[in-house]
Amino acid sequence: MQAAAIGLALAAMTSLARAQAACDRADLGCAIFNGQHPMTAHLRDDDRPLPAWTTRCVNCHADTPKAQAFAPPLTHDSLLGAASRRGGPVSHYDETAFCRAVKDGVDPAGVLLRKSMPHYRMADAECMALWRFVVQR
Repeated sequence: MQAAAIGLALAAMTSLARAQAACDRADLGCAIFNGQHPMTAHLRDDDRPLPAWTTRCVNCHADTPKAQAFAPPLTHDSLLGAASRRGGPVSHYDETAFCRAVKDGVDPAGVLLRKSMPHYRMADAECMALWRFVVQR
């Protein structure tokens, strides 16, 4: 039931997400972020796969004002800047920490991300491509 509610929330966010131009075929990170390269994912404590349209990064990490955002923006400044996240110690992301967050739902300080953050099943090369894309934004 809770997973269904989260799925509906993600669906609603889809309509709020900023429209994205198609990515260059060579830019795997852009394609993952915008959903042109679908990724398999599930929610914490629920191994059922989510529908592909709910796992697009842009659904929740759109470039919207922070007060209106469902999730923080994924940009160079937001990821590489030192900050206290969810009450944890000051930390910042690097490639390894970013991929741990994307795959396991744990931030660089070891704090669990929101339960609504999908846990992605992706190859290391896919995660590195996504990392390169978001830190260039």
